Amino acid sequence: MTTIHRALALFAASAAAALLSACDGGDAGRGSPMTSDLAQGGAAAPKFEKVRLQLNWVAEPEFGGFYAAQQKALYQIEGLEVELVQGGPDVPAPQLAASGKVEFATIAATQLVELNEQGGDLVALYAVYQSNPMGVMVHAASPFNTLMELWQSDATLAIQDGLADFQWLSTKFPGGRLKIVPYTSNLAQFAAQPALASQCFVPSEPTALELQGVKTRVFMMNESGFDPYNTVVVTTRGFLEKNRDLCARFVKASAAGWRAYLDAPRPFNETMARLNPAMPADTMDRVCAVQDKLIQNDETKRVGLGGMRYARWEEIVNQLHEIGKIKVKPDPQSLFAWDTEAGTAR
Repeated sequence: MTTIHRALALFAASAAAALLSACDGGDAGRGSPMTSDLAQGGAAAPKFEKVRLQLNWVAEPEFGGFYAAQQKALYQIEGLEVELVQGGPDVPAPQLAASGKVEFATIAATQLVELNEQGGDLVALYAVYQSNPMGVMVHAASPFNTLMELWQSDATLAIQDGLADFQWLSTKFPGGRLKIVPYTSNLAQFAAQPALASQCFVPSEPTALELQGVKTRVFMMNESGFDPYNTVVVTTRGFLEKNRDLCARFVKASAAGWRAYLDAPRPFNETMARLNPAMPADTMDRVCAVQDKLIQNDETKRVGLGGMRYARWEEIVNQLHEIGKIKVKPDPQSLFAWDTEAGTAR
């Protein structure tokens, strides 16, 4: 069985086992929205359940599979009309999801755990990145060869305040005298300062800089042992419990979209480039090549596209507790909806 067939079969089985009771009566035709219209002579237009997916950044390849699912009408096949809402540096996607102002949002797994301790009740449905896409970039001529060397130096580092990844490094490699400056996602600022180190989204910023003629070296965050899921689709526990069938269909269509995107990304990159002119389609093609191994790897073979498992969430919880980002360890089982390794719905 291929990865996508395994993933889709699992989600279908989970939905069938855990959600049949929610599909009785008026919801019986949800999987085929045109059934009732056809029974009445086909005069009415098909009805779709409308939901929003709030992205935590602008249209870029990290969201390619969702745009593919929309463009290929895979959501509509599942009876859904999904609006993809672009994010940006000032868009609080985690809070929008936690407050229920949108049905779904993409956030980091660490944010889910932290928000839930602060009173949220978020649940993960789908994880795009099976390997942590966060890293630290330095100029090619930098004297530092490892994360440890950099962290235990007096270098200048641009980072986002409070980011769990970098708090982990400060705990892992103590004793440094780093000068911390705000991270602004301004590539020109990095290019103009040869001694500056900066956090980065590994598939994106280093690729964009390379195309500008700025050579970098990248230290992967997971080299330090910190490897949480990222670009995780979340919803509230309340929405999931009331709409388990809808969530299962959303995940099924999203996984199919990611399979389509990974197989042939160009048409969808062209769509995203029109929405985000700052990143041309050619650049997106290069980004796809870099991110592929973070999405499709040995972990993906184990759980399928977007899949998650208990042991990974347990490790995230333990590491966040170790560095003081959370005071109380939640039950890892409460953090995600489907254990695709065990084949169970929660």
